[in-house]
Amino acid sequence: MLLQSDTISNKQQDLFSVILSSMKDMVFIMDKENRILYMNKPAVDEYGVSLGKYCYQVICNKEDICQQTGMEAILKGQTVHLERTIKGKVYDSLVVPFVYRTNEIYKMEIMRDITERKQLQDELEKLSITDKLTGLYNRRYFDDILEKEVLRTKRLHHDLSLLFIDIDKFKHFNDTYGHAMGDKVLQRLGDVINEQIRKGIDLPCRYGGEEFTIILPETLPWKAIIVANRILKSFRNVEFHITKNGEAIQKTISIGIAGIGQYSNLSARSLLVHADRAMYNAKKTGGK
Repeated sequence: MLLQSDTISNKQQDLFSVILSSMKDMVFIMDKENRILYMNKPAVDEYGVSLGKYCYQVICNKEDICQQTGMEAILKGQTVHLERTIKGKVYDSLVVPFVYRTNEIYKMEIMRDITERKQLQDELEKLSITDKLTGLYNRRYFDDILEKEVLRTKRLHHDLSLLFIDIDKFKHFNDTYGHAMGDKVLQRLGDVINEQIRKGIDLPCRYGGEEFTIILPETLPWKAIIVANRILKSFRNVEFHITKNGEAIQKTISIGIAGIGQYSNLSARSLLVHADRAMYNAKKTGGK
């Protein structure tokens, strides 16, 4: 039941109850101690009847989260709009504080399940920064993240290395054996790169065509050389079967390395140019 009020007619109370009950969003009314005083039908359907229980006993399972949610709004009389993740679901939450009767403070929280929408947004965001063929990041993302990583590296006086990778004589291979086989080479190189880097730390990108880049945060050039050698060795062992009778060939790559030291003044653009030049120098000397 809603809290009773001597100044509101029964008809008004009934109308208020009908409005809240008809909402598809979950609605909770709580006191300043986060005790639940009212739940509408969607809230009851999700959590069961829990009147008199604390929010953290029913919704969050964590007292500190419930204490923080809307607390500033309660103290300042402001409405708070936030996103909450509870038990694997994502909710768009609106917390509205209000004063009732003898200056007692309460809050109403309206929670809308946006899990599917959030998943779709995340998927669309992923597609917008991912190269469809290889699954690596695309150039758009690379350009943005390289700039940020270079600025972060300079600010913290850390180290950063960049690998620039090119498949040797790829155009001739593509023209000779077809785009489908060329795509297989690109995909396999993407796989090799992913296998040889630090997951969640290094940032592999397909820069364009047969060119790839890898941003290696917190990495000195000599450590980047180790990563480059692993990629070279691993890709050199890959065989591509180009005919029905099983004829196989191997492809090679060239890798250039550039780095930013603790006190380097190189810009992101300059770092990329240095890595590109190093790659072409490597190509002239056989990929090293």
